[in-house]
Amino acid sequence: MKVTIKLPGILKEAIGTGKIKVDAQTLQRALDEACRIEPALKFHLFDDNGMFREHILCFHNSSNTRNLTSLNVSLADGDEITIVQAISGG
Repeated sequence: MKVTIKLPGILKEAIGTGKIKVDAQTLQRALDEACRIEPALKFHLFDDNGMFREHILCFHNSSNTRNLTSLNVSLADGDEITIVQAISGG
């Protein structure tokens, strides 16, 4: 399935692109493929255990993936994966 991964401005600056198009059957495979295409993305998105970093949110179309037990969610042609970096401060 052809899907688009959209990245926030700060990641766009870090890796040089704001969108990555991949061909993948599941959300997990799409993210793996994006990290293969742009290796620096892995460091920015995932911790040492392979989990999303605490400040990273991932949306599959309009659904937040934070509470999923697995990223092995089926994708369809044209789906969008949007990465959002939470901002906090005080």
